[in-house]
Amino acid sequence: MAENIVEQIQKNLGFPPLHKIDPNTQEVKHGENRPEAKTLAQAAIPAVLLGLYRYGSTEQGANEILHGQRTSDWLNIFYDEKKEETIQKVASYGHTSLDETTQTMESIGAEAIKIIKQHLIAGSGFAQVKDYITQQRKNILVYLPAELQLGYLVNDNTLDDRTNKMEGPMSNSMHFIERIFSGSTTEKNELSPEE
Repeated sequence: MAENIVEQIQKNLGFPPLHKIDPNTQEVKHGENRPEAKTLAQAAIPAVLLGLYRYGSTEQGANEILHGQRTSDWLNIFYDEKKEETIQKVASYGHTSLDETTQTMESIGAEAIKIIKQHLIAGSGFAQVKDYITQQRKNILVYLPAELQLGYLVNDNTLDDRTNKMEGPMSNSMHFIERIFSGSTTEKNELSPEE
């Protein structure tokens, strides 16, 4: 499996380490009642990557990621008319201004695109982008605070489903099967559901 894009962005942009979400409480693990656990990065990185995941799963989105010359305004592309509401939710979670949140999220979007392009081989197309992004779905969701309710915002309740944040041998097997049915060709060729 490809390296965890959430952790790569966190390290590359110098953010503090993110905390996984506890699937039982839907709160940051070991961070309940700790305001310092509610950082801008904790909300912004998975929020931007969720938009990237949804956009990059389309042929148009994959082509823009691969061949587009865009260096900013990724939030507008990923969230379209939901951009302002998404920024507001992330800013509220991280206790930051809308301007700071917007700038941070745009830099996360640009870094994510750069990372994807670095991981793809020359001549890659829609299928390779989709496979890479599909492999990252679980990495994104285990860090996505339920408090943001982004699944509700983008009309995809499976994103806020606590089973997406579960880990362990049984959960990994179920996520493996899920990826097979979602059409990820990379996962179909793997011999083991271990991640």
